[in-house]
Amino acid sequence: MDKKQTLNPDWLEKYAHRVIEHMNEDPQNTIVSTLNAQLKIEDPEARMVELRSDGYFVASNGIRFFLKLEKECQTPEEYKNELVKNAKKYRAFELGEPKK
Repeated sequence: MDKKQTLNPDWLEKYAHRVIEHMNEDPQNTIVSTLNAQLKIEDPEARMVELRSDGYFVASNGIRFFLKLEKECQTPEEYKNELVKNAKKYRAFELGEPKK
């Protein structure tokens, strides 16, 4: 299996549309706070655009940025768990919230 297949496995391609749609609708602050925490970019309009097994790309001000997960995921459940972990880990980086 080549690197592209490893980072974009079949299960992730099938799962990606639902995850991206959900993350851009409901918990968008997770995307915004992760972008702020990892890359120091404050953009309340940042949107998730592509998933990889080790993270995801977001669009911010017309530029794509890669945000990392703590581990490379092998299943949809692992991916969900990593997104939840990031949401908790980066809560202090939500825009408009004081940093702790």
